[in-house]
Order: sequence, then C-alpha cells, then structure tokens
Amino acid sequence: MHFDSLRRYLAVLLIAAVITLAVVASLSLPRAYLLMATTTSTRDTGLLPYLLPQFTADTGIDVRYIAVGTGQALDAGRRGDVDVVMVHAPSLEAQFMASRDGLCDNPIMYNTFVIVGPIGDPAGIAGATSAPEALARIHQNASLFESRADDSGTHIKELELWAAAGLNASTFGAWYEKTNQGMGATLTIANEKSAYTLSDDGTWYARETSVPFLRVEYGRNDTVLRNQYSVIPVNPAPHPGVSVDNAVAFARWLVSPRGQSIIGAFTVHGHSIFTPNGAEDC
Repeated sequence: MHFDSLRRYLAVLLIAAVITLAVVASLSLPRAYLLMATTTSTRDTGLLPYLLPQFTADTGIDVRYIAVGTGQALDAGRRGDVDVVMVHAPSLEAQFMASRDGLCDNPIMYNTFVIVGPIGDPAGIAGATSAPEALARIHQNASLFESRADDSGTHIKELELWAAAGLNASTFGAWYEKTNQGMGATLTIANEKSAYTLSDDGTWYARETSVPFLRVEYGRNDTVLRNQYSVIPVNPAPHPGVSVDNAVAFARWLVSPRGQSIIGAFTVHGHSIFTPNGAEDC
C-alpha cells in the first residue's frame, strides 16, 4: 500500500476509534439533567417555574418535565421514560409502589380540592354541607358539569366524591361532559359553558381573575378534600436507565427544610397555595 494511502487509512481508523470511545463514554456517564413527569396543576399554578430554578441553583441539576394527568405520569414511570414522578393520587401511587416501579414515596405538600361553578349557582351547591352533597345537588338538577376524565388525581378524587354521594358517573346523561384535558383548560371550558367542575384551589387561584366562578370550599381541614402531593423516584431495579441519584437528590431536596420553606412561601395573587408536609422515605 502506498505510504500516503496507508496514512489516510490509519487516520480514518483513528477517527473511528475516537468516535466509538466518545459514544461509549457518553452512554456510561450519568445524565446531567433530571426527567420528571408531573401533574398539570403543578405547572398551571406556577409552582414549577418558581421551584425548579431554585433546585437547580442549589444542586446544579437541571429538571426537564412533562405535565400530564397523574395516571399518565405514573405510566411514564412504569415504562422507565422518566426518572421521577410528582403526583397526587394516593390510590394510584400505592399501586405504583406495589408493582415495584417506585423506589420510595415521599409526601411533600397538599392543597385543597374545591367545587366551582356559575355565579348564579343553579344547583344551589352553596347551601350544601359537604362535597358529596354538593355533587348530589348538581346531579339532581342535571346542571352542566365538566369532568377532566383523564385519569388525573383530580379526576380520581371526583369519582370518589360521586361514589360518596351514592352515584356512578358512568350512568350520567348529557349534562356530564368530559374535557379530557388538564385543570387549567378544564376551568376555561367550564367558565365558557357556565358549568360546574372540580378543581384544586391552587389552579383556581391562578385563574380566578379570568374565570368568574362561584367557589365553594368546605374547609382546608376537611381530609376528604385534601389534595396530597408526593414525589416518587422511579425504581432503577426494573428500569436501569433512570438517573436514580438525581431523582433521589430531588426528592430529598423537596422534603428538606430548604425545599419546604420555598414551597410554603409560594403564593398566587396573594394566596398561599401549598401547605408543606414533607416526609422523606428514601
């Protein structure tokens, strides 16, 4: 082989080897960012844009997220598509942990579910003494109701409240509409149609200047309406591709005094949105 040809051949081999080593090294290095699936309410309240930059400033770990219903967020965790989930449906979380898809379930904060509706209150829910009674009045009056119907934590709570009223949503008529959308979008639709809906109070506060709703709340101490949020790192045993160190660091930061104080200080239009109640389980 001519010397110049041999030199070019060796150069090509060297470049190929360098590229191969770089690819292998990149695959073995831990990811510098965290992938999270979370609920629309943490986004729509404005919590995530407020909270995540402070976590990144403290730890150097960037967080990228998708905001969907809790059921969809947990499904992403089951597939190993994300490193951590931040969700609010205890019954679904228990299934996620029982199937060993979650490493540890850490309570971080809660807010309150509220029933909102037209200012005229055609179903008279303002006079109800409980959330199930309020929904029963909506059913009796066949007042328009917008359900998220998206397997979210809010949707799960709504179905629980119908059941507590002795009612089954699958039997409802045309007055019961399904948006299949997040909380902010569902509030907008309910407002446009003068309908009732169930919301977390944080997202309602974020939209209160643009959605002139009647707001009915049966007390922040009513455990039936408590909306508990938790953060769950995905278990690396069945999902070896997850960035477990970053996920655990995020969970621990959220329940630390630093993270809890930041959550407690978050307000929307002058309202405190989340009550911190962090407890580490990792």
